[in-house]
Amino acid sequence: MRTLLINLLTVLFIVLFSFSSLAEEKTFTDPTSADPQYSSVEERRLLVALETERSNLARERKILEEKKKELKRLEIEVDKKLDLLVKTRQLIQQMITEKDEEELRKIKELSKMYDKMSADKAARVLSSLEQNLAIAILENMKTKTAAKVLNSMERDKAARLTTAFSNLENQ
Repeated sequence: MRTLLINLLTVLFIVLFSFSSLAEEKTFTDPTSADPQYSSVEERRLLVALETERSNLARERKILEEKKKELKRLEIEVDKKLDLLVKTRQLIQQMITEKDEEELRKIKELSKMYDKMSADKAARVLSSLEQNLAIAILENMKTKTAAKVLNSMERDKAARLTTAFSNLENQ
């Protein structure tokens, strides 16, 4: 029985020894393993800090790239709106020019009509018109006819139109 006990203890010792050696083999650093072992706490702290910094830089780089894309998109959008604004401004300018030309054409036609009227009738009608319109009509009338019309007007009205007309020419 004693020999049996010794044999059993020997086998148990061998088994325990083999398991402990297997456990020690697992604690050695395997360079291909995913979970690296560190030789010191300081090394571990530095490596973790480096990995954290790497991930922060990668995240910031990604955010920066997204912001660059957004800025590029906004730049394109602003360029499109600026082009539209320029085209709209040109259209408005063209419309203003056409309107001015049409007004000038109408004023010239009115001036021809007032040229053909008698000086008294033309003076009465011009006296009742807005001052700027009356000046524009007088400006496009023949000089001799315009003088007769001003002569037929009330003195105050003729003086105001003459003063406004001379100020218009000086501008």
